[in-house]
Amino acid sequence: MSAENIKMGYFFITDITGYTIFLNESELDHAHHIIEALFDSQLKVIGEPLTVSNFQGDAILCYVPEDSIKDGNLLINQMQSIYTAFSKQLEAMQVNPPCGCNACSNIAMLDLKMFLHYGKYMVKSVGGTDEILGSDVITAHRMMKNNVNEETGIQSYLLITRAAFEKLDLVDTPDQISHSETYEHIGKLDMLVSELGKSVAFRPN
Repeated sequence: MSAENIKMGYFFITDITGYTIFLNESELDHAHHIIEALFDSQLKVIGEPLTVSNFQGDAILCYVPEDSIKDGNLLINQMQSIYTAFSKQLEAMQVNPPCGCNACSNIAMLDLKMFLHYGKYMVKSVGGTDEILGSDVITAHRMMKNNVNEETGIQSYLLITRAAFEKLDLVDTPDQISHSETYEHIGKLDMLVSELGKSVAFRPN
């Protein structure tokens, strides 16, 4: 990895809560259409400055170079907009379900979590698609394994590392909860939790 190929930026992941149980307890063909609609609702809102790197089952990995972020609050607002679009699609399918199958009945078990980290990465073309690589990208993925729900009771949240928080020049608010996890080969990672669906909990200095 040559130095000129290394960039600095933010890694953003959306992850559908309850995805595995939903698939296991639902008709696969109907469940697929429901998950597809929930992905589409997010993709309609995901746009500049975010770029989609890849899809991983129940998750979408996006990235944005640090130079593309002039106002940290705009990135946070975009994340809130993504959650709002997801929630509206989820609610619409519950109010007017496609049919009476198990998949339609199980829609309520789904929700969304988001993860945001900052660090180094490089872009590599894989099968004609640009994907991001690097240890900090791995860290963003590791954040998805956490004890946030057990410790806070919050199911739908934005989990942001202190590194990203400080680089975006955000300030603490009463709505945030300090959180940390210790990961193998990474060590202790200090983070902040903000419940999605509420007003924006992170604000710029």
